[in-house]
Amino acid sequence: MHPNEPKRVPLAQLPTPVVELSNLARQLGVPRVLVKRDDLSGFELSGNKVRKLEYVVADALAHRATTLVTHGGFQSNHCRATAAIGARLGLNVRLLLRSPDPNPPLDGNLFLDRLFGAQVSFHAPEEYNGRRQELLDEAMDAERAAGRTPYFFPVGASIPLGCWGYIRCMAELVEQLGRENEIDLFCATSSGGTHVGLMLGKALLNCDKWRVLGVPVSDSVDYFQRELRRLERQTVAEYRLDLEEEQTPIELIDGFIGEGYAIPYPEAVETISLLARTEGLLLDPVYTGKAMAGMLATIRAGGVREGATPVFLHTGGAFGLMARRDLFSL
Repeated sequence: MHPNEPKRVPLAQLPTPVVELSNLARQLGVPRVLVKRDDLSGFELSGNKVRKLEYVVADALAHRATTLVTHGGFQSNHCRATAAIGARLGLNVRLLLRSPDPNPPLDGNLFLDRLFGAQVSFHAPEEYNGRRQELLDEAMDAERAAGRTPYFFPVGASIPLGCWGYIRCMAELVEQLGRENEIDLFCATSSGGTHVGLMLGKALLNCDKWRVLGVPVSDSVDYFQRELRRLERQTVAEYRLDLEEEQTPIELIDGFIGEGYAIPYPEAVETISLLARTEGLLLDPVYTGKAMAGMLATIRAGGVREGATPVFLHTGGAFGLMARRDLFSL
């Protein structure tokens, strides 16, 4: 890896496998479709968040933190992974969760947050969006008043430090697929750290025959053009990476957000059912169902480069799927 790579705490089960989706490829009429199974990064820690948290938690431990403080939606995969890591490492965890319901059902990721022993508070979207910094400051002050040492990191651990999780993942993919093969790599794009890490990893590893294509599952393409570039610039500056922006093009596939973050729509739900029934593969309605819908539409429209293999980065979310059984007529 890069000489400026920061320290990490090994927490994920790595490398995650790359597997063929041969039934899906046959149905689409293409030679191959592959999936990088980052949903298999560890049962309790499953998904993409743990790769970022390996670096963030290493920094927390270096600062002698005793409490991890973070935030997200009430079905946040990131918060659940943080709660599991806290239990594993003997750290307290404090989660500030956005929820329109002041007492949401104890299901999916939220059930696991509680089971892992995290301290959870719920905040209406208006309060969460309008007073978030104030809420976080109050939580940090309360931890200090209780004699603990809190360490804060934002939703998705999508900060320059967290981006290293997917720089390392790209190195893993190159080992598995070879840099000389034409690869169109698809991922869900939300908090941004996964996408930026893949972009930077591709450039650092000179994967000139690869593309990274993000499918936004929240916010607009214009928003992500700005935010991904901002996070990329921060990471390049902080870790003195010798890269130019033309080496890291931002490619986004629009049209698969639906009405907004964590709001499912029929095409995404149908995609979840399709993958379950053709491949025995579980996607979720927040991230991977929408991202896979975007990849399938791109393949069907001829948007994959001639001779390139489409590869889907499965970022997890099965626990969130369990909380949305209401979406399916079975």
